[in-house]
Amino acid sequence: MTLTIADIFSPRRASLAPLAGVTDSVFRRICAAFGACPVFTEMVSSEGLVRGHPSDKTTRLLRFQESERPIGFQFFGSDPDTMAEAVQRTLDRKPDFIDINAGCPVRKVIARGAGSALLTAPGVLARIVEKVAAVSTVPVTVKIRSGWNFAAVNAVEIARICADAGAQAVIVHPRTKSQGFGGDADWSVIGRVREAVDVPVVGSGDVRSLGDYLRMKEETGIEYVMVGRAAMTNPFIFREIADYCDGITVPYQTGGCAERLELALTQLDLIASEVSERFAVLNMRKFFGWYSRGSRGGTDFRQRVFRAETIGGIRVIVREFQEECRANKDEAHKDGQMVES
Repeated sequence: MTLTIADIFSPRRASLAPLAGVTDSVFRRICAAFGACPVFTEMVSSEGLVRGHPSDKTTRLLRFQESERPIGFQFFGSDPDTMAEAVQRTLDRKPDFIDINAGCPVRKVIARGAGSALLTAPGVLARIVEKVAAVSTVPVTVKIRSGWNFAAVNAVEIARICADAGAQAVIVHPRTKSQGFGGDADWSVIGRVREAVDVPVVGSGDVRSLGDYLRMKEETGIEYVMVGRAAMTNPFIFREIADYCDGITVPYQTGGCAERLELALTQLDLIASEVSERFAVLNMRKFFGWYSRGSRGGTDFRQRVFRAETIGGIRVIVREFQEECRANKDEAHKDGQMVES
């Protein structure tokens, strides 16, 4: 059964943003279990998929498990026909929706005329959306930024173009390409897009807590909110939002460093079982870094983990640091202070 946008996005949950090098299948499963709805694959090159070998990394990015649903495949590219062909080739994998990336600010993506570069080529973006919508059997969404730079904020125009071309929802990250991931997200852009188009709008950018989630909804009038980089350091944010929206009255206790590192060990074991121990050890270094951020002794811990070469070695280091985290937390409570940031 084909889902609608209302089936895919929930006003009582937050979606997990597509994050290159982060939102692999294991991480998506963890976030989905905490309440993330929907989730997205990492962005996939349409050129790489169409021109590449079926067993290469591009194809592997599209693998997922049923527990991740609803899930969207996100594609980037600048050629309308290639984008449409890439989507056609992957529909047999049964994604719940297709997302077109028109917001990535990374230089190598922009150099191909894709990502944020499409904000400066609205005609090309319109043809991409039209071609993809024509071949897709599932809803099509487009993720955009507010514009190329502060002198060219054109999110409203771009959103209208996407909606007119067949997009069934628009996701707005209200930073310009020139901002990258710095500065503040201008949520007022999300509100202006919502007022300008008849399709649902999903808001993204600087949602780091339940309070941000609620405030974005109130300030912009949107129903659907996306969490991006905050999930990298605290996937528990999805549980916090879900519990609140479900009316759970027990005060939510955010995951501390020890709890986050326990989650990292689970990720480590899952990746090792599905790929290899070596890949898991290398891939998880960034997560151990993110999950230990702001903790006393975190720098030394990260140095030790980054030198470790086996899962067994990592596990010993993590267990020792978890005990330190718990002791530091107890000490902080006695002093009436917070150690972790």
